[in-house]
Amino acid sequence: MESLPTTNQGWIDLGSQYLLRQPIRTAPLVPVRGEGLYMWDAEGKRYIDFQSGQLCVALGHSHPEYVQAVRDQAGLIMQTGTAFIAPSEVLLAKKIAEVSPDPLQKSFFACTGSESNEMAMRLIRKYTGRFEFIALMRGYHGQTAGSWSITGRGGMLRDGYGPVPTGTAFIPPPYSYRCQYCKDDGCCNLGCADAAEYVIDTATSGKPAAIFFEPLLSAAGQIVPSEAWMHRIAEICKARDILMVADEALTCFGRTGKWFAFEHFGIVPDIVTCSKGLGGGVPLCAVLTSAEIADGAVDKGFQPFSSHAGDPLLCAAGLANLEIIDRDNLVENARVVGGYMMGKLKRMQDTYEIVGEVRGLGLCLGLEMVTDKQSRNPNFQGIAMVTQYCYENGLWLQTPVPVTDINDPLQQKFMEISGLQTLRFMPPITVTTEQVDEAMEILEAGIKIAEEKTAQAVAVAG
Repeated sequence: MESLPTTNQGWIDLGSQYLLRQPIRTAPLVPVRGEGLYMWDAEGKRYIDFQSGQLCVALGHSHPEYVQAVRDQAGLIMQTGTAFIAPSEVLLAKKIAEVSPDPLQKSFFACTGSESNEMAMRLIRKYTGRFEFIALMRGYHGQTAGSWSITGRGGMLRDGYGPVPTGTAFIPPPYSYRCQYCKDDGCCNLGCADAAEYVIDTATSGKPAAIFFEPLLSAAGQIVPSEAWMHRIAEICKARDILMVADEALTCFGRTGKWFAFEHFGIVPDIVTCSKGLGGGVPLCAVLTSAEIADGAVDKGFQPFSSHAGDPLLCAAGLANLEIIDRDNLVENARVVGGYMMGKLKRMQDTYEIVGEVRGLGLCLGLEMVTDKQSRNPNFQGIAMVTQYCYENGLWLQTPVPVTDINDPLQQKFMEISGLQTLRFMPPITVTTEQVDEAMEILEAGIKIAEEKTAQAVAVAG
């Protein structure tokens, strides 16, 4: 039998022969085992995983009860197909309805976040009879044709693929730290919401079918809208009969200290799309809406189906995940431990010149790095230094990037739009304050080094 690699690089080299790897899939370690907050690479080194896999292992890696539920269901029946419903599917939908505010009641299940947004778009078009959508610049909703068309990112996500499906108009994000509408006022004037209304009235029919938004724009750099912005957008939508769709792929089921992130803003959207933390590790997504919208769309011919829609195995895993979150009060844990961690990060913001702003909700937090607080110029070199230091010292934040000067202004702009100047912290919602202390000690040591080197670079440039 051919001997298998025993090192990270050995696996990476073998993978390069057989895998089609995208440019961002360049992590220098190969995880082979996980337990709770921690994972171990092919060489036996332990890392604190502050990404929760990719926001999917809400309970941490290989939670024993979760694993047992997967094993139990796998021993009964794993997959059935489109024609059937499964007991675990029914119970999962019931559980979601129980933790959701009215009138959200009915769910459809599939596998990925992209798929949930794709299905939501099809449901909306059937229900409303309209086809136009509104989405946010900087927002991210997926890689399938429809979800890609409502993703407000440029650069490599657009270049070379040809035209996207038509029908989407983009509005400015509520990014207060880098707002183009109120930066001279010193306070929010909801100029971005005024601009949104203008876009809707001039770049669409005036009554688009729906707006897709993330209650917390995580992939854009953990951008948290203001409650005033959210209510203004809701008013604009109500006046024009526009459905509101909350994409909670990264924020659903407890991560922000509430079951859903939209609950922080005192609104209830018409439709919610969920993935990542719903499955707890297996590929599972949901479209959640009211009985009125669900039944109305079906009456008009909406037919959602997928080979793995409502699979017994996937839904049993999702149900176990949510039951453990509920039983162990992990939504509250995310709120309390998230607040504790926010305090630690805020102290770093007060201490270091290169920490521009700390923001987030619950255990979905971010730290934006700048060259200095006055200019607020993105500090990509600082990000590279911190992530490299953390990786070398056993804290996994994100793939370290080379510490190089990026002189192309357009490339810098795309990186800033993509939120790459922001460190994102998203540990499992089972994390403890002691584990946060362990991670923050490593992080702060890396920030100190980046601060010193940034100061040196400024002195040389001066």
